[in-house]
Amino acid sequence: MADLSVAQRAALAQLIAACPDRLLSPLEELATAMTGDRAWALRDMVEAEGLDRRRRDAAFAPLTPLFRPREDGLEGLSFPASAPGRLWRLATRNEPELLPQLDRDDELSRMVADRLCLSAASAVRDRGEGLWPGASAEQAAELAACFDLAGLARRSLTYLEAWLGRPGPEATAELKLALRQAASIAPDGAARLMEIYFAHLTDARTMLRLVALATPAAGRETVVSESELAVFVDRVVTALAHRAAEAATFDPTAPGADAALLKTDLDWCAETLSEIDMTLPLRADSAWGKAVRQARLKIALRLSELFSAAEKAAGKVLPVERTAMAGRMTRPAPKLDEAVDAAAADRARALAAVIGLVRGPATVFGCEAERRQTAEGLTGRLAAWADEAIERLNDGAAPDEAVARKRIALTAELLGLIGAKDAARTVRRRLGVAGTAPTVLTPGATSRASRQVA
Repeated sequence: MADLSVAQRAALAQLIAACPDRLLSPLEELATAMTGDRAWALRDMVEAEGLDRRRRDAAFAPLTPLFRPREDGLEGLSFPASAPGRLWRLATRNEPELLPQLDRDDELSRMVADRLCLSAASAVRDRGEGLWPGASAEQAAELAACFDLAGLARRSLTYLEAWLGRPGPEATAELKLALRQAASIAPDGAARLMEIYFAHLTDARTMLRLVALATPAAGRETVVSESELAVFVDRVVTALAHRAAEAATFDPTAPGADAALLKTDLDWCAETLSEIDMTLPLRADSAWGKAVRQARLKIALRLSELFSAAEKAAGKVLPVERTAMAGRMTRPAPKLDEAVDAAAADRARALAAVIGLVRGPATVFGCEAERRQTAEGLTGRLAAWADEAIERLNDGAAPDEAVARKRIALTAELLGLIGAKDAARTVRRRLGVAGTAPTVLTPGATSRASRQVA
């Protein structure tokens, strides 16, 4: 079979270059499974492209997160995903002999990677706005400045894990040294280097630890608010206010509502508040302090409303009726002849689930005592109702045993949702053996019944 022509190779090279990374390996496997000269040529081209991308990723590693959007949706410095491929071709065009050095992991390979990043910065400044559609001069200048810092970021990122944990004096000194070196490269180099660090953090809240580490402890909030690092605190506080507002407007009883989403938002807000309290304590009269306090208050008020609503919803599914005692005295007793209202049951389930789900974060919002009081009150109320209902079921006082069982089973489900697992198991176990006892036949009666059947 004839080999690929020049035109075919050019066309395939363009297709392979446009192929996403996730599809490159399947394409190589497909080419390997094929036979013939053209298949072998295709496989070689795919292998060469894969090798080239690995080298590019190694050289541009400090800046790679800048070319994809943040998963948490927070604002951050970013560039189009198509930029690295074009920049790589420009940066390596004049020095292809350096590329094999990137296949190793040593000091020489890092030196080569830093050199190629500086070449990429020069290519950005030469090409300017033509690197990607719609690129402005400011964006191109920002990208070039980031590549100027790639070597410094490569060396300092090795301390990132230590900075996020319990950094010692050496690690703290490395961060401050890196920021001073970045500031010597460009007037706003320190802020830009922090943007690179921020892009490497999947959890944006941990950026507060770097901010705190980079500033003196005395008057930390004032120093940060007046520096270029204030933008990172602004992002976290803005995200906190946004998610607190979403939690405050969440209605667990709405059609299609998922209480797990509320749990996710509350956990995130609680963890963020704890992070702020630990790393960057805020003054009550500052803008950040007011925003944080408002977010905490919004969630606390909403949870209090949901706790109260849960008590009322539970009462709707625990009907009672007056039963005679002695003389003219009566008392309330479970009403077992009324079918369960589906809408009321769904509402009770949704609100009871909230009580169980917010057990952890409620402490941070200052309403754990109210949540516990509501849960204990509902536990006693539901368990007492179910206990008496089962007694009446055993006594044969239930007009419709099937309806009564569904009602009692609902109380067990609500107990489980609010976190009273033991009480829920007790109700289910008793309900499983409850009901009118079957008639027990004596041996003589059994013989007579057998003769009648015969």
